[in-house]
Amino acid sequence: MYALRTAVALGIALALQTLLAHAMGNRSVIDLVTVTVIYFALGAGPAAGILIGSAAGLAQDVLSGGVVGVNGFASCLVAFAAGAIGSQFIVANTLPRFVVFVAGSALQATCVIGLYALITPLGFGVAPARVAAQALFNGVVGVLAFQVVERAPRMIERRRLRRAHVRGRLSG
Repeated sequence: MYALRTAVALGIALALQTLLAHAMGNRSVIDLVTVTVIYFALGAGPAAGILIGSAAGLAQDVLSGGVVGVNGFASCLVAFAAGAIGSQFIVANTLPRFVVFVAGSALQATCVIGLYALITPLGFGVAPARVAAQALFNGVVGVLAFQVVERAPRMIERRRLRRAHVRGRLSG
């Protein structure tokens, strides 16, 4: 079931990221795929993180039209690191999660930029301010994703109980 949720979430993140990239001309300050990879790697551990990151990164490479393997390697590395951190440390509060998302996003961007600099003669120049902004935005989105996923079941249950209470009062 976890694998299915991961695959569906990655598919949605890839579709949204592709739409964002085309709409904004590759100037998007958010990387939904990286956020999703880090999110699931934190809970799955380093071994599953490698699989999650590799699959997501390769799919992102294919959809973006870039050099196939660059995002695959970078996402694999980030997912392994996030999975290792998630299995070794308690990352249950907002601040540690934010730090993991920001550091993972910065590592992802740095790996992609470095690999493109090694592969292509022109490189892949990105301003450090843009990398920092993307890392911060990814951190915020990642923390919000955790909060939504953790609070959604309680909100649904409260709503169900309220409806049952209202129906009971109306019929009784």
